Amino acid sequence: MKHVRYAGILLMAFMGFSSCGDDFLEVIPKDQVAASTIFSNETSADLALYDVYKELPDMEGWGNEESYYSYDSFEHWSDNAVCKFDWAVTYRDLQTRSMTADQYNPGWYNHGYPALPFVYDKVFKFVRKANFFIENVALYKSNFSEEWIKTRVAEARFLRAFYYHEMWMAYGGLPIITRTLNLSEQGDNIFYPRSTFEQTGKFIIQELKEIANDLPDEISKGRATRAAALTLKAWCELFMNNYSDAAATCQQIIGGVHSLFTATGATSYNDQFMEENNNNCESIFAYQHDKKTKTGLRTKYFGPAGEFGAWGAMCPSQSLVDDYLMKDGLPKEDSPLWNPKKPYDNREPRFYQSVIYNGAEFAGKVYDQVNQKDLYDPSREYRSGYFRCKGINPDLTTADFEVNADGANFAYFRYAEVLLMYAEAKIEQNQIDDQVLKAINDVRVRAGIPTLQDTYDKTSFEQNELRDILRRERRIEFAFECKRYWDLIRWRTAEIVLNEPYYGMTVNAAGEYEPVFLKASAFHKDRSYLFPIYTPWIQINHRMLEQNDGVEFFDGQNPGY
Repeated sequence: MKHVRYAGILLMAFMGFSSCGDDFLEVIPKDQVAASTIFSNETSADLALYDVYKELPDMEGWGNEESYYSYDSFEHWSDNAVCKFDWAVTYRDLQTRSMTADQYNPGWYNHGYPALPFVYDKVFKFVRKANFFIENVALYKSNFSEEWIKTRVAEARFLRAFYYHEMWMAYGGLPIITRTLNLSEQGDNIFYPRSTFEQTGKFIIQELKEIANDLPDEISKGRATRAAALTLKAWCELFMNNYSDAAATCQQIIGGVHSLFTATGATSYNDQFMEENNNNCESIFAYQHDKKTKTGLRTKYFGPAGEFGAWGAMCPSQSLVDDYLMKDGLPKEDSPLWNPKKPYDNREPRFYQSVIYNGAEFAGKVYDQVNQKDLYDPSREYRSGYFRCKGINPDLTTADFEVNADGANFAYFRYAEVLLMYAEAKIEQNQIDDQVLKAINDVRVRAGIPTLQDTYDKTSFEQNELRDILRRERRIEFAFECKRYWDLIRWRTAEIVLNEPYYGMTVNAAGEYEPVFLKASAFHKDRSYLFPIYTPWIQINHRMLEQNDGVEFFDGQNPGY
């Protein structure tokens, strides 16, 4: 009972840790609860670990004061969707991508608009929290059981790797810091130079390799597991083009405790994202929402505007709609089922479970562009002629929106991604066999479309052909899950795709479909593959400022900024 009595006090102390100081290199203030008290027993030390978990990016909710996210979703950085508000950062700034490393307000980093899960000064605070936990568990290890130490330290190292991987994808090489920093005690030694992109990636991967088997081999309910560590490891290996390692890591997950969610039959693809199916067999690692204590905002922010009463902030692009397959499993341009006068007929089931289009029914309403302008109306900020319905709860009401009563989780990783990562890694090595086809087919069949063999009436595929199929499959399967932008970055196709303008679709009075221009898009090959690190963040660290290798670092900054 004594342990429980102090829990609330300690939790409040940790909340204080979250907001102390603007300088992310500062040591944790000494006026907070002493480490000897925090780490005196497993119950209170678990609160310290919770303080590390709570900084995970809430991509579809409020987050907290250090990791705040908004209706201007990270998905809007990709070609899948645009934000409905023309004053939003992604709508406005991505038309030119002219932001410099000296801009802060207005800029990309000054608040949660847009939603960026990797902001340098914030995320390094989260790394510091993980380091603080790991160091003090070792210091006070006599207060804990060996099993508790093994699992909890592995969890903290997983979280540290997760935070590092978010920054690494965005900025490239980073200072690798695995201890808490104290200016008064360590002086100039608190300053670390940036490691290279490759060194940082190897650090993350090695951490995950070392701790994976110290984590529970079970379906996660918000905590790190063996599969979560291995999936993050495989993703980082894929991001580094280490295809052999990525395939081998995926094989350690395939056939284990996770499987594709099929419990609700034909609608399983979309049903997996609903609150009642949180932490299902497909979910590997997810941000945990609860409609009473930690609500999500997916349906409120991204559900359809108008009669349903949501904001409709995420408007799917025509480019994404065009990429959805026909029900025979073929792209529309190759299918005899395609009719340009009826572009929404005979599409694959994932399309109908993801996108609201002219003639679609959602939450009891049939959307009618011709007579009611339900989908395209710039005067009401209906931007693209489409709304999102994937993961949107049709049973929520405007009264629910008032109190943010949405408890659906946000999945960082799910089993479908393991299957498609495995297939991609093998394709890139030109090691195409029945297991590769099976991995892709498992995802397609769950979605309600034929296997590759049945679709194309053959059993063997060339590398380039299957690469295109796989990349299209990833775009469709993970639409609106904040995956697409990073795919374009690692495939090095962003310089092509993100220089194309965005289009939507409307319908004239005669019922004829007409594409509509939404906005321009720009991506600069020489610099846009990385984000800039805000200049003052570099200037406080002279060891970064001195880095000039002419390849990765220019006065500690990324190329082109």
